[in-house]
Amino acid sequence: MSIVETVLVFVGIPGAIIAVIASGVYGKAMLHQPNRYRPGRPWPYTAAWFVPHPDAVLQPGPDPARPQLERGSTSVTTATGGASGEW
Repeated sequence: MSIVETVLVFVGIPGAIIAVIASGVYGKAMLHQPNRYRPGRPWPYTAAWFVPHPDAVLQPGPDPARPQLERGSTSVTTATGGASGEW
């Protein structure tokens, strides 16, 4: 192969592939306005709460209140472990 053919094969073809991929990625973003919400823009949509089972939210469940500790008492911890960098 000549030097021109070598440059075309090893520089031209990869450069063309990169240019096609870059134009596909950045070209669409430059042609259209961004659809994402940006801070400071108005949000014209209503709030939506996603729950796995809406009927379960409407039913009264057990009291989730935890018993309060009295002054001076200590809590008994049964859990072991924690966050550490050792395995």
